[in-house]
Amino acid sequence: MRLHWILGVLGFLFALAWAQFNPGPAGYYEQCRSLYQEQVLDGARAACELALVADPEYVPALKLLTRIRLEEGQLEEAYELLERLKERAPGDPTTAVLEARYLLAKGRAGEALERVAHAPGAEAVWLKGRALERLGRFDEALAAYREAALLGYREARLDAVRLLERLGKPEEALEELGRVDDPELLLVEGRLLWSAGRLPEAAAVLERALLELPSTDPGYDEALSILAAVYYGMGDVERGRLTLTQLSSRVNLLGAFLRASWLWLLGLVALVGLHLYGESRIEPISTLELRGDNTWGMGRLYGAVLLAWLLAAAVAAWLGWYLYQNWLAAFTPVQRDVVRPVFYLALALFLGLAGWSALRREDDSAPSVLGRPESRVEGFWVGLVLLVLLVGYAWLARALPVLNPFPFNPLLPLGALALASVGLAEPMLRLRAYDAYRVRYGGSLAPAFAVLLGGLVWFSPVVFWWAAGASLLGIRLRIGALWPALVGWFVLGLLAWASGFVPWVRALF
Repeated sequence: MRLHWILGVLGFLFALAWAQFNPGPAGYYEQCRSLYQEQVLDGARAACELALVADPEYVPALKLLTRIRLEEGQLEEAYELLERLKERAPGDPTTAVLEARYLLAKGRAGEALERVAHAPGAEAVWLKGRALERLGRFDEALAAYREAALLGYREARLDAVRLLERLGKPEEALEELGRVDDPELLLVEGRLLWSAGRLPEAAAVLERALLELPSTDPGYDEALSILAAVYYGMGDVERGRLTLTQLSSRVNLLGAFLRASWLWLLGLVALVGLHLYGESRIEPISTLELRGDNTWGMGRLYGAVLLAWLLAAAVAAWLGWYLYQNWLAAFTPVQRDVVRPVFYLALALFLGLAGWSALRREDDSAPSVLGRPESRVEGFWVGLVLLVLLVGYAWLARALPVLNPFPFNPLLPLGALALASVGLAEPMLRLRAYDAYRVRYGGSLAPAFAVLLGGLVWFSPVVFWWAAGASLLGIRLRIGALWPALVGWFVLGLLAWASGFVPWVRALF
């Protein structure tokens, strides 16, 4: 009897020790869940994997491990886990939510919406809003975000605020945000006040955010950068300089500038290199060449372009101050969709004035450089080509972050007007500049020069302007008329405005 009692006690202690050191799938899952709540993802992932080693069919660990893989961006591993989960819990609402997260990460918003269209729960409603926003159905997305926020999903409220700002409604976004005390939300409030043009209030909120945010927080640098823009926008150069100096001690500003403008700088280097090559091909002469036509030289060409650019920049800066009391409105969210299109419109107008003399005939018997009036009809399909280039570039810029997004929203009325006005610069870029390069460097190099200059003039996104410039120059040389390009930009403006009513196109900008 005593032996049985001793063996029983020893068995109990052994079972207790085994349970302590090998807690089983449920124990490992609890460790995983606890670590996940503390955002220790590496530890949580390891604990969930141990739970599945103990029991490959343990669904709770499978769900949580799938979620962790998705948050870490490991989509292939998440897909394998998701397939296992769909076999073991096909009708579980969490399975639908996780599958929707995976589909959104893969860019398949339509399929993601199908998965959570009728799924219960706050997270499902929030994911529905995310999918609707990706599809360009902004009003429905906003309603879904608000519903998810009412159900207690914190991130949905911030997404509603972000979407309202994207729609150009910072004041409504501030109302949606409400009163905040959290340092991270103070940063959001400061950015919204900046977007709304309430610069003194934005400065006060951002100063408070900097006092409360730890210096190691990623939002600290963002707050500094916005605060510097606010100070400079108000004309407070001294405080702006001090804030920018503090930011430069934490962030490589030169590196950030190069990352943002590397394509433009690459084009500039290519243009300079092409000049050096072209000049090396010109044989030295000892006599002065006199020309009887109105072809410009390089100095006059670049002087006219630079003057037009400076005048347009001055117009944009003045407009920003006049409308928003913000000298840097062209670099401010929401406000830039007003100021930047005006910059492009003014630049096109000044370039048009500078290059309009290129349309004059050298004599009455010479054919018009505009071409025959019937060639205007060609402008309609040229406009379609430009629209394909515009939408294609917007899609490509979302897929390749190294490319710059379009500098303003071309689907808004003012943005569409700016696109239509680009045609005013065609006499300068497709006639005056091309002829100047052809006379100086020959017909073989002139197209490359003209295309490079056309992209650099409009600054960003140069890839789109280069593609459009090459297409228009090719059309002009093939048809021998400028009318298709002039009409094409006008048609593009109309088509861009009309495209604003197409949800999937609207989602790209």
